[in-house]
Amino acid sequence: MRRLRIALCQVNTTVGDLEANVDRVVAAQREVSDAGCDIAVFPELSLAGYPPEDLVLKPGFVEANRRAPTGW
Repeated sequence: MRRLRIALCQVNTTVGDLEANVDRVVAAQREVSDAGCDIAVFPELSLAGYPPEDLVLKPGFVEANRRAPTGW
Protein backbone atom coordinates (compact mmCIF):
# COMPACT_ATOMS: atom_id res chain seq x y z
CA MET A 1 0.00 0.00 0.00
CA ARG A 2 1.33 3.43 -0.99
CA ARG A 3 1.67 6.08 1.70
CA LEU A 4 -0.09 9.38 1.25
CA ARG A 5 1.97 12.38 2.39
CA ILE A 6 -0.01 15.42 3.49
CA ALA A 7 1.53 18.82 4.25
CA LEU A 8 -0.22 21.26 6.59
CA CYS A 9 0.87 24.65 5.31
CA GLN A 10 0.86 28.04 7.00
CA VAL A 11 1.71 31.17 5.03
CA ASN A 12 2.16 34.75 6.21
CA THR A 13 -0.62 36.52 4.32
CA THR A 14 -1.33 40.20 3.85
CA VAL A 15 -4.99 41.15 4.25
CA GLY A 16 -6.46 42.11 0.88
CA ASP A 17 -3.33 41.44 -1.21
CA LEU A 18 -4.67 38.58 -3.31
CA GLU A 19 -1.82 38.52 -5.80
CA ALA A 20 0.91 38.31 -3.16
CA ASN A 21 -1.06 35.77 -1.13
CA VAL A 22 -1.59 33.55 -4.18
CA ASP A 23 2.16 33.76 -4.87
CA ARG A 24 2.91 32.69 -1.28
CA VAL A 25 0.47 29.79 -1.43
CA VAL A 26 1.81 28.61 -4.79
CA ALA A 27 5.41 28.84 -3.52
CA ALA A 28 4.53 26.80 -0.43
CA GLN A 29 2.70 24.24 -2.55
CA ARG A 30 5.72 23.86 -4.83
CA GLU A 31 8.02 23.50 -1.82
CA VAL A 32 6.02 20.67 -0.27
CA SER A 33 5.50 19.04 -3.66
CA ASP A 34 9.26 19.04 -4.21
CA ALA A 35 9.60 17.43 -0.76
CA GLY A 36 7.39 14.56 -1.92
CA CYS A 37 4.02 15.53 -0.47
CA ASP A 38 0.89 14.49 -2.31
CA ILE A 39 -1.55 16.98 -0.78
CA ALA A 40 -1.02 20.51 0.54
CA VAL A 41 -3.62 21.82 3.00
CA PHE A 42 -3.95 25.55 3.68
CA PRO A 43 -6.09 27.37 6.24
CA GLU A 44 -9.26 29.17 5.31
CA LEU A 45 -8.75 32.75 4.12
CA SER A 46 -5.22 32.00 2.88
CA LEU A 47 -5.92 34.05 -0.23
CA ALA A 48 -7.87 36.93 1.31
CA GLY A 49 -5.78 37.19 4.45
CA TYR A 50 -7.17 37.27 7.96
CA PRO A 51 -9.21 39.08 9.14
CA PRO A 52 -10.75 40.47 5.94
CA GLU A 53 -13.28 42.57 7.91
CA ASP A 54 -14.99 45.16 5.66
CA LEU A 55 -13.31 43.86 2.49
CA VAL A 56 -15.87 41.05 2.27
CA LEU A 57 -18.59 43.68 1.87
CA LYS A 58 -17.01 45.00 -1.34
CA PRO A 59 -18.32 43.15 -4.43
CA GLY A 60 -15.05 43.71 -6.31
CA PHE A 61 -13.02 42.04 -3.57
CA VAL A 62 -15.36 39.06 -3.41
CA GLU A 63 -15.20 38.62 -7.20
CA ALA A 64 -11.40 38.93 -7.18
CA ASN A 65 -11.29 36.12 -4.58
CA ARG A 66 -13.34 33.92 -6.86
CA ARG A 67 -10.96 34.52 -9.77
CA ALA A 68 -7.66 34.38 -7.84
CA PRO A 69 -7.15 30.60 -7.70
CA THR A 70 -7.85 30.00 -11.40
CA GLY A 71 -4.22 30.58 -12.36
CA TRP A 72 -2.95 27.47 -10.54
